[in-house]
Amino acid sequence: MGGMGLYFSRRQTSLDRYLLAEKNMGWLPVGLSLMAALNSGMDYLMQPSSTIRYGIVLTLGVLSWLALYPWVAKVVFPFYRRLDFYTVYEYLEARFDVRVRTLAALIFIVWRLGWTATAMFVPSLAINAVTAGQVPMNETTIVIGGVVTITTMMGGIQGVIWTDVVQFFVMFCGLAATVWICWASVPGGFSEIWQSALNAGLLNLSPPLGDQAATGASGGLVTFFTQPVTLLTLLIALVIGRAAQYTSDQVMVQRLQTTRSLKETQRAFAINAAGDALWMIGLSFVGLALFAYFQRHELPAEYETDKLLPYFMSLAFPAGAVGLVIAAIAAASMSSLNSALNSCSSVAVVDLYNRLWLHRQLQRGQHTPEDEKRQLRASKWFTVFFGTIGTIAAVNVSRLGSLLEIANKLVNAFTGPLFGIYLLAMFARNARSEAALAGGVAGAAMSYYVAYHSGLSFLWPSTFGLVATLAVGWLIALLWPAPASAPGRALTWAAVMQRKA
Repeated sequence: MGGMGLYFSRRQTSLDRYLLAEKNMGWLPVGLSLMAALNSGMDYLMQPSSTIRYGIVLTLGVLSWLALYPWVAKVVFPFYRRLDFYTVYEYLEARFDVRVRTLAALIFIVWRLGWTATAMFVPSLAINAVTAGQVPMNETTIVIGGVVTITTMMGGIQGVIWTDVVQFFVMFCGLAATVWICWASVPGGFSEIWQSALNAGLLNLSPPLGDQAATGASGGLVTFFTQPVTLLTLLIALVIGRAAQYTSDQVMVQRLQTTRSLKETQRAFAINAAGDALWMIGLSFVGLALFAYFQRHELPAEYETDKLLPYFMSLAFPAGAVGLVIAAIAAASMSSLNSALNSCSSVAVVDLYNRLWLHRQLQRGQHTPEDEKRQLRASKWFTVFFGTIGTIAAVNVSRLGSLLEIANKLVNAFTGPLFGIYLLAMFARNARSEAALAGGVAGAAMSYYVAYHSGLSFLWPSTFGLVATLAVGWLIALLWPAPASAPGRALTWAAVMQRKA
């Protein structure tokens, strides 16, 4: 990682290259890097653990890609290619005003810093567990944070993408080794793994929702929303969360903006979806194999399921394989980290530093050499700043619960309100900035309430946040519509798509 960061640092001569790679990347490296950025080391520990807790129903989350493709390939990608901005939040100012842009940029930064903290924590947790506590978590987290911050600061988006490509192959080599060793460690092989899961109800695609007869229809509805995981809840949460990512997440949109054409962007997305499906299916199988293995072997009392895979590795993996899988977990986490830090830096420079501090709009290709140096310097300093904040947060993230709960409460709770703001901008012609602001604030408050104070399933915060954002925003747009002469009306999806590509 250090070598690649140093290599690409020599090529970072302009802000356009640092943030967008001059839109000259091919679809294959972008697709592989997207998959690596989307799936962190958190999945390595979370997915097997969650499969043991909730069953194979989690694996069916890959079906969300089928619903997502039309939205992403036919609606979002062509829209952003025509807009041609550095960040997705520039669009919100053009559509509404600088207040909405700033609100969305700040929500994104908080969201991605939460992701950064979690992704930094996971490799430390794995290394600590597999070495029986001999390697301390906090010190490991600090080392990982420092390495990722420095390499991301040096290499820009080109360095991030090509580092992610290498890490993609490390991730899948580690996954292949994990699947093979877990399978071979169960004496009865696949048939025993399947039978153990069947006997325990882990293959049930429709988990019971409790005793609805005693409480009536309203009680059954409450039980549905409080049940931790059901197939319908999972698919709703994944479709909304992923649609939000590819619409309002600078990590995803920035990566896809580096491709040469819309067609290559669509191919990159297909590679991303296929890789993610294979990744999740493999990790779910690991969870079922671990469950079968520990039917024959005793676990220590009160052992945390998030540490189950590292503990199994310490028992059953041959010499060398442990290092490969730990490297895969670290690679998966670092590929997410460098993407998050690079995108947070781009948002801070374009949407906060230039727009709020320098009171100007950045335009592609319109910078003097002196200004280019100043912008690059600011980008690198922001990368260091966010890396430091993320590292500090990472040493405290373990207090929030299991990794699945952390992912949905801390990381994904903000996706709903952001998605809602963009839906208002793209499709509500009468919406003005006040509607988007009020909707965004209401959605963020709703997401926070559902995540931490409602008792509802940890999968619901983003969905309730989206509904609250749209309800408040559309109501205000109905009662207080934007004037017919408002320039933002020309930036709705229908208006923009009438332009030539």
